[in-house]
Amino acid sequence: MAGRSIDKKRLEAFLRRMNDLLERPSKIFLLGGSSLTWRGVKSESIDVDLALPENEDDPIPILDAITSASDFIEANADVMRLGDLLPLPEGYAERAEHAADFDRLAVYHFDPYSIALTKLARSATKDINDIDGMLRTGVIDCATLHHHFESVLERYKRKASRGDWTDFQRKVEKFYHEHCE
Repeated sequence: MAGRSIDKKRLEAFLRRMNDLLERPSKIFLLGGSSLTWRGVKSESIDVDLALPENEDDPIPILDAITSASDFIEANADVMRLGDLLPLPEGYAERAEHAADFDRLAVYHFDPYSIALTKLARSATKDINDIDGMLRTGVIDCATLHHHFESVLERYKRKASRGDWTDFQRKVEKFYHEHCE
């Protein structure tokens, strides 16, 4: 479903609608542009990016609420499994930050360094602009970002082909040289 871009007001309407549809306490993580829009790092996102907790035993009610809420605001909602992302840096769970509570729905920002590393792996212009915004607003810092890149590189090498991980390494080093030195 193509819809208008998602600003913080529409994102909040989405989350409130999800909350209204849930019958039990639930938790979600904002990813990518959704997290950055909620934080005020960027003014809008093209869709709603979410992840469920890894230990969610019964995701069907939450997924149903997400589908209904995306229809309600006429927007795309992408739900990721955390295991589908790049290898996550150590301590990622502890870096999740509380974003909001809506009665039955607890909303958290996913680890900002994991978000930045995922964006660096793609390195589209909009992704680089998002990471610059994260640096500018103090959501992340260069030294810690580079540390987390180093911490995931060996695991990424085992998961990806040589071309993929060397490309990722090249993109991170280019970004670091152009934006952090």
